[in-house]
Amino acid sequence: GIPTLHPGDMDCDGDVDFFDIDPFVTALEGPDAYYAAFPDCQFYNADCNSDGLVDFFDIDPLVDLLGS
Repeated sequence: GIPTLHPGDMDCDGDVDFFDIDPFVTALEGPDAYYAAFPDCQFYNADCNSDGLVDFFDIDPLVDLLGS
């Protein structure tokens, strides 16, 4: 099934840290690029502002998650 949403956890290791930045950037390229690199992860973890989109407006909320 589809993995559970965990905003910011872009490498699906269970936490949000520095290692999620590069996968987040890959997600900004689109779901095809992201799923090619992370087939077992959830693309919408990149939707860090919960607006239903994965875009540049998710960067600042990701940074906030990294700092928490």
